Formats: sequence, structure tokens, C-alpha cells
Amino acid sequence: MERLSIKTPDDFISLMGHTLGYWPNESLVCVTLDGHRIGGTLRVNLPKAQADLARYVDDVVSYICTDTEATGIVFGIFTRAPWSPGDPRPHEAVMEYLTGRLSEQNIILRDGWLVGETTFTNYLRMVTEPVKTFPLDRITGSELNAELVFRGSSIAADPGFRIPVLARRDLSEEIIKHCGRIEAMSPPAAIAKARALWGGLLEGSQMPTDDESAELLAYFKFISVRDRLLGDIPGLNDKLGDLLLAQTQRAPHWRRVDRASDLLLHLYSRADRADAAPVLTSLGVIQWWEGRGGRAHDCFQQAMEADPNYRLAQLSDQMVRAGILAPWAMDRNAAYQPPLNHGPEIEGLGMA
Repeated sequence: MERLSIKTPDDFISLMGHTLGYWPNESLVCVTLDGHRIGGTLRVNLPKAQADLARYVDDVVSYICTDTEATGIVFGIFTRAPWSPGDPRPHEAVMEYLTGRLSEQNIILRDGWLVGETTFTNYLRMVTEPVKTFPLDRITGSELNAELVFRGSSIAADPGFRIPVLARRDLSEEIIKHCGRIEAMSPPAAIAKARALWGGLLEGSQMPTDDESAELLAYFKFISVRDRLLGDIPGLNDKLGDLLLAQTQRAPHWRRVDRASDLLLHLYSRADRADAAPVLTSLGVIQWWEGRGGRAHDCFQQAMEADPNYRLAQLSDQMVRAGILAPWAMDRNAAYQPPLNHGPEIEGLGMA
């Protein structure tokens, strides 16, 4: 397998943005390491002024330790808060406590950077003189950033989930007709017919016709059918509850999940108001599976704007806001890898 090397701080900071898919703000980002191999990436909000720092650090450590092979981490503190040489380092108490708690788990804090709006500096060397700062736009010229951009990756300005607004034909009448047909069927027959249509599209490469879109939008309005179609997305033969909650022993087929996202975005472009709520919620569930809580929250919020009483969106959003992570996202062997990472392996550290 082809390997991409990380040789400089510029590469590491760039990797954090590409792995998350957006540029973090007021965030602590940790990348786990196993020797010279990259593990998972964790992003959490920086603690508020009156936060319980012990609890905050304990939560971060518990997330990091889900990567049972981690032997070290590197981190980035992304903040707009001003800092001048001679000032205390931002969040110094948190980082000192985090260093100690990680050492208890035999995890070494290898390196880290304070990343501001226009510059970055080595956090671990900020207590020495003179402090060196570097222009942030230097990361755009790093070898790793150039390679990842070449492979199709990009870093969004914020974590919001952008759903395209497209010119679309109103399918509401067709959806109502399909709902009538579904109601006339037995639940097992409706589920079987829905799975056949959905499964064919997941395995194919074409987008559904308007009539197929209307039929699928109708199916997603029925709770038992919706849950079964969601459970079919990972491509695993496991219990439905385990699939929906990402609790399977095997990793999902992420390319199939990517395909489902494309299909759901297409369906959203054909949906109107309440018809959009099941689709937006399904997109949010996929974002949660992938470990993107911020984007999942955006999807659930938009679903509740479309239908304020949509129960699955309400419950799923409560779960995300409580900080519950998908088990797949916490397992380095099962976690989502963006399309750009399906090929080469990123390996090799050369930290300055």
C-alpha cells in the first residue's frame, strides 16, 4: 500500500483540517499515534472559563483511550484568543493535567501547536526564548496538503453540513399516491419492496428517477420501513438495532455509506417540508456513524425545522448533544475514512 509521510508541523496541522473536513475553531484537536502510524482524530470544544477541568480532561482521556493501540498523541489548540510572548500559555492548566492523565495510561504527549488566526507556534516550546511563530498560510504549501488536495480533499471553513438547494420538481402529489399504495400493503411486503428498490440503487451508480424518488420518499415516511432502509446502508448482516447504533463487530462498507449519502442528498432535492425530515434525519445518522457530531447536529436541527415533531431527529440530537459517540467512530479498524483516505496509508513522523 502506498504511504504518505508526515515530516513537518505544517503537515500535521494540515492533516487535522483534512481529517475533520473543516477548519476547527476554539477547539482542541488530538491525533493518536501508534509508533509511527496515525490513529484517530478527536476534536472537542476548548473548555469554558468556569468549566470543571478535571471532568473535561477525564472525558478527553476516555475518548483517546478508545484507541487501544495509541502510544502517543499530537495536538493542536485552535483559538482566536490573542497571545504574546511572556504571557501564560493558553489553557496551560488543562494541558498539564492532560499530560499527566495520559502518562498514567502510558500515552506520551509527543508534540503540539497553538494555531491562531494567522500564525502557529509550537505549544511545548512557548516557555522558551525566543518564541518562534510561523505564518499559518505556510501549511498550504506543505507536501501532505498538496498531495491530499490533489487526491480531492478540501478543508471547509466551518463544520456546518451544507445541503445543496437545487431547482426541483414538486413531487408531493406522487409521494401522497405512493403513501396510499404502501398503506394498502402488509408491513412485510412494503419493507421487502422498499429494500429491493433501495438496495438496487445502493449497488448501482445512477440516481433514481423522479418516480423512484417519490416512492423512496414515501417509504421513508413509515417508521418501520425507514429503520430497515437505514439498517441496510452499512451492508452488514447484523441485528437492526446494532446497525442503527453502530455496535457491530465488523466495520461497515463505507463506500456504500458514501453512496447512501449521495442518494439521500438527491432525495432531499426532491422533498418538500415534512417530507424532508426523514431524509435529513437519515443524513444526520450517517454523519454520527462517521464521527461528525457537529454535522449530525446540523442535519437533525434542519430536520426539526422541516417537522418540529419528528421524533427520531429529536432523540438523535439529544444523543449527539450529550456527547455520545458512535462505536464505529471510536474503533480505528472500523472508523470512517473519507474517500481520499481509501487508498494510500498515511504514515511516518518527522516532527521538528
